[in-house]
Amino acid sequence: MVVTAGLHALGYRPVTAQLATSGMQAPWQAGIKGLWLIFSLHLVIVGALFLVACVRPGSVSKTVLVIAGLVPVGDTVMLYSFVGLFIGTVALAIAAVLVYVGVALRHGEARASEHGT
Repeated sequence: MVVTAGLHALGYRPVTAQLATSGMQAPWQAGIKGLWLIFSLHLVIVGALFLVACVRPGSVSKTVLVIAGLVPVGDTVMLYSFVGLFIGTVALAIAAVLVYVGVALRHGEARASEHGT
């Protein structure tokens, strides 16, 4: 997700250039610019949480991961609804699936260690 955030942030300049020539009112332009950067920021924050969970597995609870996993799920649904299918939608969908696969694998490891297997 952090890589996706970086790629998304790279699109900021082209978007602002298009907004400047769009004839759209300034408050709407400012809103779109802000939302563009906010989306990149939230991908970094949630991605950092997932990265910490990978590097230090016991530091983030299963409940936090399950709830945080709803972010890429919601992003994917909203993005697909408004923009359609493109590489960003696919990247977020993959991230969402990987979060829940990771949670399931981690939960399975924890149960196995409890039973001494």
